[in-house]
Amino acid sequence: MLIAITIFSLFGLIGALLVLLHRKPIYSGLGLLLNFISLAVIYFILNAPFLGIIQIIVYSGAIVVFFLFVIMLLNLREPLSDFDFSFKGLLGLIITIVLFIGISVSLYLAKLPNFKLGQEGKVEKIGELLLTKYLIPFELASILLLLAIVIAIIIGRKQEE
Repeated sequence: MLIAITIFSLFGLIGALLVLLHRKPIYSGLGLLLNFISLAVIYFILNAPFLGIIQIIVYSGAIVVFFLFVIMLLNLREPLSDFDFSFKGLLGLIITIVLFIGISVSLYLAKLPNFKLGQEGKVEKIGELLLTKYLIPFELASILLLLAIVIAIIIGRKQEE
């Protein structure tokens, strides 16, 4: 189980590095998709199939497709190099690698508990929490995402004129 989690964590890391380092937004969106699917597989390995399905449907299916739609709508045609090896790109790469190594070493040194879902992992409990305690943050996150997309479209339209 730990080996499978490590393998899919590496796939997630590759996806995150694509998001950080690739200059073309389409490839960054596809890297985000790889990251989300790797996380969904990790949920399945940890015996949380509902969270894995939600990860695939909501994030991999809807949000990444929505991001890719907006990227294509903005029609960015500037000739860019494939990878960003500027200071920000290298700093992001170094921070990501250091975090990955630190988390991996701490996971191997610590004994992992048995991942058994309690009451929190059940569908009824997740639905109850989303519609009661976390309703306002959930709705605010969706409004924030919509606002970011609208602002990106407005900025893209102003640059065309």
